[in-house]
Amino acid sequence: MRELAYPIIVCGTELSGKTALCLGLFQKFQEIGLRVGYFKPIGFGLKTVEGRLVDPDTVTMKEVLSLKESLEVITPIVLGRWYLELLSDERQRLVERVVEAYGELSRGKDLVIVEGPPRPETLTCMGCDVPRLSRELDAKVLFVVKGSGDEIVEEAVLYKKFIEGGGGELMGVIINFVPRQVIERVRGVLLPTLKRCGIESLGAVPDKKELSLPSVEDLVRELNAEVLAGREHLDRLVEGFLVGAMTPESALNWLRRGAGSALITGGDRTDLILTALEADMSVLVLTGNLYPSLSVLTRAEEKGIPIVLVPQDTYTTVRRLEEISGRISPTPSSLKKIRLTRDIVGEYVDWRRIVEDYAEWKRRKRGSSST
Repeated sequence: MRELAYPIIVCGTELSGKTALCLGLFQKFQEIGLRVGYFKPIGFGLKTVEGRLVDPDTVTMKEVLSLKESLEVITPIVLGRWYLELLSDERQRLVERVVEAYGELSRGKDLVIVEGPPRPETLTCMGCDVPRLSRELDAKVLFVVKGSGDEIVEEAVLYKKFIEGGGGELMGVIINFVPRQVIERVRGVLLPTLKRCGIESLGAVPDKKELSLPSVEDLVRELNAEVLAGREHLDRLVEGFLVGAMTPESALNWLRRGAGSALITGGDRTDLILTALEADMSVLVLTGNLYPSLSVLTRAEEKGIPIVLVPQDTYTTVRRLEEISGRISPTPSSLKKIRLTRDIVGEYVDWRRIVEDYAEWKRRKRGSSST
């Protein structure tokens, strides 16, 4: 009988850093000599490749981790924005598809990191939520929550009840993206409160701008923008978005307060653009396919500030930028993020606790197979 791999489900709420944590855990476990797999049973995709919806995180993980399995095996269920009608005829098959794919993917692995859907309750109406997956895969659940406010304790307790009420098993909680100025309060107040509520903590991770903010290269990729200047500085981080629609005189102080941000304006606003170049913006996004003057491009190269051009109007560009986060992608500027996830897990996450549980699980499995 083939020995199964040990699965650990990493789930949480949206934008809690699940994918980055999975990436860091994968690298850490691989570093200590374990044969590691990555599995995301339920993905979401808005783009199609060869007529099939694909989950962007799955594509990224396959590339950056050199996974040999196909996208269909790594993520057997990919949902679109409207999915209930498409799945109504497959309700009984969803869990079966997940279990079959996991069985194929786990061959030759010691441990498989299973990334949960956007929220643990996803597909509850279809009987394929995280508690059900925990039961079917015999996997413990690691819940990731973002922030530092007292309300995240309530959120963790609520999901503990949801997971365990559905027959799943919660291993513990990781508090992610904690502002450095409150990290000691989180450790001294929130973590002990979680413990009193019967929830084990596996770490409190300080917020890292390098991981949570998008880079200029992320903007270029998302907007399909043309780089006009500053190509060597696409790794700069973007801390916010400003829309330029005022006079240069009134804008200077405002722009200086927004240093590190992206300014979105028309390419014909030469006066405003030159003012922005003196205010240390991370990038200037010029809209409407309006090319700036040569003097603007020359000054941008001197200052080392990228200028990019998009065909969309300013409103459409801003709407698209609002959807951009610090998502890790297989680009040169993301290599630092990829390495950083491993370092963060090594320093702030109790990964040894997972390894100990894996070792105990392995002893139990071997003991039961020998009797």
